[in-house]
Amino acid sequence: MASIVKSSQDIVLFGRQKDIKLAILQAMTNQRTIWNKDVGQIVGLPVADVQRPRRQERILNIIFKSKEKPPWKVRGENPTRASYHIPNCKKRLTWEQIRKAAAPFTWGEYRATATMSSGRQMAVYGSTKEEAVKVVRSLATLSVDKIVKLRVSDDVQVDPDKIKLPTRYYPCYATLIAEPTDLAGKPRQGKKAYGKTRRRLDLYREPDDKSPLG
Repeated sequence: MASIVKSSQDIVLFGRQKDIKLAILQAMTNQRTIWNKDVGQIVGLPVADVQRPRRQERILNIIFKSKEKPPWKVRGENPTRASYHIPNCKKRLTWEQIRKAAAPFTWGEYRATATMSSGRQMAVYGSTKEEAVKVVRSLATLSVDKIVKLRVSDDVQVDPDKIKLPTRYYPCYATLIAEPTDLAGKPRQGKKAYGKTRRRLDLYREPDDKSPLG
């Protein structure tokens, strides 16, 4: 093999002649595409902009519904709902802080996608571009991460049955999902690392227990 390969750029193929012909064409095409290019350019994203999401120890999940408060069912039908995850949420958030950030809004066809400093993303739909941006910025204040990139898009073509008609949504629940930590606040290791804790707050009413989330 060493006598066949003359340089690191050589490609050696073995097999039936008809298979090798196809493989040669594919290899030549790939080589022309990649040659003297950063691989990140092929997918339209420089390597410097590619960021792997960091591990998150705390997630806040906020549920919105198209009905302001219970009873949820109307004539036997449940209201529609939207669920949003806040990555790396702040510690000891209060009911007032969450309720202020998760204000009622009008859901719709415009999607605002925020890339966070941790590499994770948040996406919110709104009836207008301004509404979508406003909501995602507001929810992002509950995270320790900062928005580093924000873009808005809408549906160019969609199935008539899946058109996102403007719908008023109201905050209903907020659930904190957190990994257990030791006395120093660091994530536990071993078997104890899998016992995630959860705590839910009602947002449609002022709760009796208004102590901060963990």
